[in-house]
Amino acid sequence: MVKRGLGLRRLALSMFILVMAFLFIPYMVIPVHAAEPSLTTVLNHLGFTNVAVSNVETFPAGLYEITLYAEFAGYHESNQLSYYKVGTNTYNLIFDGPEGGFGYLSPPITKTITVDSQFGFSMYTPEHHRYFTENGHNPDGKIHAKVYENLNDPGMFLIGFENLYGTGDRDYQDFVFSVKLRTPQNVIPEVPFGTILGFLSMFMAFLGFVGFKRLRHR
Repeated sequence: MVKRGLGLRRLALSMFILVMAFLFIPYMVIPVHAAEPSLTTVLNHLGFTNVAVSNVETFPAGLYEITLYAEFAGYHESNQLSYYKVGTNTYNLIFDGPEGGFGYLSPPITKTITVDSQFGFSMYTPEHHRYFTENGHNPDGKIHAKVYENLNDPGMFLIGFENLYGTGDRDYQDFVFSVKLRTPQNVIPEVPFGTILGFLSMFMAFLGFVGFKRLRHR
């Protein structure tokens, strides 16, 4: 009887372990990001179906609308998006983490920026890494921003950032936003100093010639 009782207890214990295993296996096997959509799916969901991959890394001076559409990131409460003038390390905050939320934003958030020189975008994460649209600036040497041109709306670019060092899962939908040029900045072309002196010399010579002609006719 003792052996039979021990056998029943072992069987019950084995059944309990099996039941608990079946309950927890889905949480252990399926990664957190398994249900997250791809960047292509995100863009299609937002209505951006006619796009083309772009090699643009920086943008010309002008007035821009920046619209945040989605954040599929564990760091969505902490990620920061900024812009910086090319050749500088001054970062101007556009979106702070708490402004967004996990998944699609409804409605999207739009802000306006005016930049007077060539600029790029930068994403800062809680891991204390900063990633750039200028690929050569990324600390791990990887591409962290995918840029698409919206073929239905000239002047608009769609950008998806990957916020993990080493590019992590390479989904590029941790921070999805658009960049829309509203007003380009008028750039006054630089005239070489020598050219200016040349024109001044010609003008002075012309005035001298006119003055000489008038003196001769008196």
